[in-house]
Amino acid sequence: MLKRKLNLASAIWLVVATGVSMNACGSNDQKWGEEVRLSDGRIIVLEREIRMERGGDEWAYNRAGVKPREYRMRFPSPDGSPETIEWRSLKKTPNTWPEIPLILDVEAGQPIVFASIYISDGCEVYLKYRYQDRAWVEQALPEQFEQRTTNLLIRAGIDMPKFVNLQQKRQGNAEPGYRRALRYVGPNRKVCG
Repeated sequence: MLKRKLNLASAIWLVVATGVSMNACGSNDQKWGEEVRLSDGRIIVLEREIRMERGGDEWAYNRAGVKPREYRMRFPSPDGSPETIEWRSLKKTPNTWPEIPLILDVEAGQPIVFASIYISDGCEVYLKYRYQDRAWVEQALPEQFEQRTTNLLIRAGIDMPKFVNLQQKRQGNAEPGYRRALRYVGPNRKVCG
């Protein structure tokens, strides 16, 4: 009787372990390194990651039916300290798509991120975050501001390479098919059409 219980427990453990293992192997999460040129000319290397989830209706990234759940970036502190800074997408669309990071830069010694988020059919808004006191704080953007060129990789999804250099990113971001609202941030806070 004890042997049957042990065999049953072993079988259950094997099924659970196999399921966990298959889930981990079947993950569609994407990670890659990326060179980024800051506005002051410095080039940094950051780690990027997209956490994926099931769903995504007709806009899903692939036939597997997955879509981004969260975008993440990790990079060294621009002040030269050993701190690693992480940014995660915070906001989601009504259909639960996360905001898309478009620009990473430094202003007055503090990291900033510009992101874009869909708000209604054909319309999106830009958001700006500043890293201060070890936290990301959203800063209100005026209705109009100076236009900036996107310096993060636009095409990010399934089957990402392990590393993207500046030239590969320039070529990839120049491919036809990307909306102007992804190639540039501004000059208007809200973009429709």
